[in-house]
Amino acid sequence: MKQDIRNLFNEEDDLKTLPENHRIEFVEKLKKQSKPKQNPYAWLSAAAILIIALTIGFNAMEMKSKPELKQTSPIIAQVEAVEAEYLANIETEWQSFIAIADDAVLVERFRKNLEDLDNDYQDISLQFKEDSNNILVIEALVENLQTRLQILKDIQNHIKILNQANKQYEKSI
Repeated sequence: MKQDIRNLFNEEDDLKTLPENHRIEFVEKLKKQSKPKQNPYAWLSAAAILIIALTIGFNAMEMKSKPELKQTSPIIAQVEAVEAEYLANIETEWQSFIAIADDAVLVERFRKNLEDLDNDYQDISLQFKEDSNNILVIEALVENLQTRLQILKDIQNHIKILNQANKQYEKSI
């Protein structure tokens, strides 16, 4: 039963050449496979697109027919006013702190703390935009601003006390 495979191919000459119509058969099979199949549910996607387009069109027409002035609620206006005031005070206190402080490490440490508080504030601000009537979010916004401002004031008081102690120490020497 053992046979050399090379001898098997030498004996059969018809395996060496392809039939004459091989190329034509191959092209026909290729054409059959490459024909796009029709999706029986193609009309469903067209109908869905039409429904979506009509919905958007009707909504756009409703918005044009009801000209409403976009008014901010009184709560949002108040929070924005408080926010602007606190941010202005925080910036003023920060600039004063930088002018007084001699220690670059201290300035960098408090800059990092204030930056972390600012990142928290941005997160809370996003929550406020999503739900502007939530009193807890509003309180968190104001508390964050108050904390930042109080940190700066405490730092400046501490620096003033240190500077006064240094001046008294220098006078006593």
